[in-house]
Amino acid sequence: MTRSEAKSQPVKRPLEGIKVVDFGQYIAGPAVAMMLADLGADVVHIDPPSGPRWKHPADAVLNRGKQRFCLDLKTERDLQIAKDLVQQADIVVENFRPGVMNRLGLGAGEMRVQNPALIYLSLPGFSEKDKTYCNTPAWEGVIAAAVGQFTDMGLNRILMGINPSFSPLPLASSYAAVLGATAVMSALYSRFKTGFGDAIEVPASAALMEGLAYNSMLVEGLPDRYMSPREREIEKRRANNEPFNLGYPELQEFLDPFYRTYVCKDGRPFYAVCSSHTRHPIACLKVLGIWDDIQSTGIPTHSAYLDMDEWPEEADCTIVSYPLSRRWAEIVSARMKKAFLTRTAFDWEQQFGEAGVPGCALRETKEWLHSEHALLSGSILEVEDPVYGTMKQLGNICWLAGDSAAIDKRPAEAPTSRDENVLGDVEQLIALWKAGERPVHARHSSDTRGWFDGVWILDLTNVIAGPTIAGTLARFGQM
Repeated sequence: MTRSEAKSQPVKRPLEGIKVVDFGQYIAGPAVAMMLADLGADVVHIDPPSGPRWKHPADAVLNRGKQRFCLDLKTERDLQIAKDLVQQADIVVENFRPGVMNRLGLGAGEMRVQNPALIYLSLPGFSEKDKTYCNTPAWEGVIAAAVGQFTDMGLNRILMGINPSFSPLPLASSYAAVLGATAVMSALYSRFKTGFGDAIEVPASAALMEGLAYNSMLVEGLPDRYMSPREREIEKRRANNEPFNLGYPELQEFLDPFYRTYVCKDGRPFYAVCSSHTRHPIACLKVLGIWDDIQSTGIPTHSAYLDMDEWPEEADCTIVSYPLSRRWAEIVSARMKKAFLTRTAFDWEQQFGEAGVPGCALRETKEWLHSEHALLSGSILEVEDPVYGTMKQLGNICWLAGDSAAIDKRPAEAPTSRDENVLGDVEQLIALWKAGERPVHARHSSDTRGWFDGVWILDLTNVIAGPTIAGTLARFGQM
């Protein structure tokens, strides 16, 4: 949907009337404020006097839907303007090092004395309480190196002998942005009941560990039945002092056949992800048309919940539970390789989808950005940016009923430097904010209950995403 089409649809968003001041730069801070803007908040983004620090198209995406102004916080007049904005705001977002905002007189403590309803989110690289690292210039790579992302993430890295293994993915900032936005929304919910805001710190290093837990997790004394062929190979090589030097093609043969990539008739890879449910492996083989053949080989099919002493004689695994043993993995994967070569990747994608079996043809990012599905679903939007023209941008992170686009306000052109003529616009905005309604303060400002105390949530999910959501919310109250 184009911007003009989106603007023609009046949609009331849940954060309309909420005022946000965004001091963030680069990814984490601006991403939080972008999500709040997409949900209808009135967001003002503050750039330094020389203009945006990140002169990149990504800056336009992360600051869409916001009003932008350049302020020199080292000057008395501009600093006072910033303070006036914060005093009228509902939410402040900043991702400076700990202490920077305090030295400017814009810290959470001072600002919340003047504005008790204020929700103040800080996104430093390392926590203010971490006296060793809190003053470290915490760029993305610094955080990743410090917490082990480059050294402890993934079994493939170990077997290939790549240590450290660097990644350009900004995982720390991304996790911090999502957790920061979640915390702000949680505090906002509480404020509707109490009238009082909160000071929140979400260190990017801590946020990164939330994500790495599933990929870098070490379980001491893991029973053999749960060890994958890769984990067994790592143990064997360490016990025998063998080198870790597997090449990528060799490494593929250590992967479970239901959790790996296959080449199809058209040369496009297909990613099978069929190992997380007792139904999926056999259903996958039925879609491929090879289940009867594999069943005839005598592959074990006993329940995944039996103790090992109840397994059929000579069984070393079961097809209904991850992982298969190396012996059976080789038998199954050899037949799956041949089957995938009989159709194109998109044909298989259609077949897998109709059968309810997880799997997908691999695409390049450019293919996804221009795909019919991404554009029609609103996952990707075409946006007319005042600087970069027509852009492909990610859609709203939350899909709201009756809403089909992420943006309802044209983002202002990013200021390139501080302009005296524009400061009057900021002061006019402050006057408008002052004229708006303010939340009513509750009587008990010392209330230390959790944000969600008294809220009940029924969690019917499994694996990772759903339980993580429920677990995260449970931290903020008894439910």
